[in-house]
Amino acid sequence: MSAPFVERWVVPLAWWPAALGLAALAAAEIHGGAPGTRAVLPYAVLLPVTLLLLLAGSRSRVTVEDGVLHVPGARIPLARLDHGVVLDREAFRQQTGPMADPRAFVVSRPWLRTAVRLTVDDPADPTPYWVVGSRHPERLLEALRASAGSG
Repeated sequence: MSAPFVERWVVPLAWWPAALGLAALAAAEIHGGAPGTRAVLPYAVLLPVTLLLLLAGSRSRVTVEDGVLHVPGARIPLARLDHGVVLDREAFRQQTGPMADPRAFVVSRPWLRTAVRLTVDDPADPTPYWVVGSRHPERLLEALRASAGSG
């Protein structure tokens, strides 16, 4: 049995100060120099909510385990996948934009620049393919092949 593949989709560190800075700017705009509750409440609400959103955005993961590909919001047995290819930045943009099939299943995050395209081989499933964002598409594809071969 092959070792499971796990990739966490962590929000890049550079996004944290930018997001918190925007939240502070929005709080300052709401505050607008007003006294009392309006002076504190926007900061007390917007900064923690932004922090929670950043933490929640870093909880997603892609796993390949026990012959199943698990992505945020879905899973598919590897037996229902025919073949896969690595998508570089431009191919990923094309496959999720101008060349996209509206029936395709796409799961990614804005900071991911590469992906794997997996053809679905199931006559009962109208989804032609999955596009799964990944920082390490070669490793993901290798894990899919290894897990499908051992299953």
